This record gives sequence, C-alpha cells and structure tokens, in this order.
Amino acid sequence: MPRGGSKDGNGSPLIGNNGLQATPDELTALTRNMRENFIEAINKPPVNLHDPEEVTQAITDYFIDCEKAGKRPGNMGLYRALNLTRQDVNNVITGKSKSRVSPACIDILKKAIQFLAEYREQLGAQGKLNPVTMIFWQKNYDGLEDATRLDVAPTNAGPVTITAEEARAALLEDKPIDAPYKITETGKE
Repeated sequence: MPRGGSKDGNGSPLIGNNGLQATPDELTALTRNMRENFIEAINKPPVNLHDPEEVTQAITDYFIDCEKAGKRPGNMGLYRALNLTRQDVNNVITGKSKSRVSPACIDILKKAIQFLAEYREQLGAQGKLNPVTMIFWQKNYDGLEDATRLDVAPTNAGPVTITAEEARAALLEDKPIDAPYKITETGKE
C-alpha cells in the first residue's frame, strides 16, 4: 500500500481523509463558535451545581450548541458548560469535594460523561474517528486500559516449614521459595 495508507497515498485506510485535515472554512467556523461560546460563558451566571434542572439544561444546551455548530461534543466542552475544570470533575466524582456538586447533579454529570464515551465508541465503530484518537480518549477520559491485572493470593495462610537441607537445595537449584517459611534443623524447630 502506498505511503499514507490509502490508494492515493493520502489519508488513512480506515477513515480516509476524515479528521486529518480541516478546511479553512471548517477552522473558521470552529473558531467563530468557540469565540461565541467564550463571550456567552463570560456573560452567563454560573450554573447552580446543586440544581439538577439547571445542570441538565446546561448539558443539553452544550449538546445543542455542538449540533448546531457541527462540532463533536467532548469532555472539556462539557466541563466548560458547567464552569468546571477536569480536576474539579475528578474531585467531585472521587468524593474529594462533595459539597461543590449535589449528589443528584453528580449522577447527571456521570451520565453525560457516559454518553460522551458511548458517542466516541460509536464514532470509532463506524470508522469516523482516527483509532489513535479513540484509544487516547478511551484511556484518558473513559477509564479503559490495555493492561491485564492478575491478583495472586496464597491459598495457605500459615507458614510453610522446610528443612535447612530443602532450603539449601532450592537455593542451589535456583528455585524460588514462594511462600512464607520457617527453616528448621532436622528434628528441631
């Protein structure tokens, strides 16, 4: 396959040129939308993070803005719509600042974050998102990992008793002694 991964040498074999280069018109429209959002955010009173209706409306308004502007919703925009930073959201969800957001509003925020994760997943499944970008988002925002954890616990809680000769033999053969043990002299403890 030619350089760039597609038949014409440009773009990705999975998604073509989708998402690789924005046109000047697309960049202008996005910049205009961001400017409008900034001005609106400065002039708007903060969202009452203890009022579920107000939080729901702020999130809904954010999604509507994304739809009207033709931009993809994301976590940082969601947080901005609620006057929160990523660290604020992390602190709220992990319980480090419980008083900042009411429990009902925390549930609404968690659901909105789950919808964003599902949205990214659907974009990826439909080939509309660069796989590297999708992996980044899933690891950094959706809590996914590409690691397998293996927890090993001993089945025998008590110490294992081995003789000094058995310990010497295991050491000479470079065999690990994988349990808590007590070495005893033959016939003695």
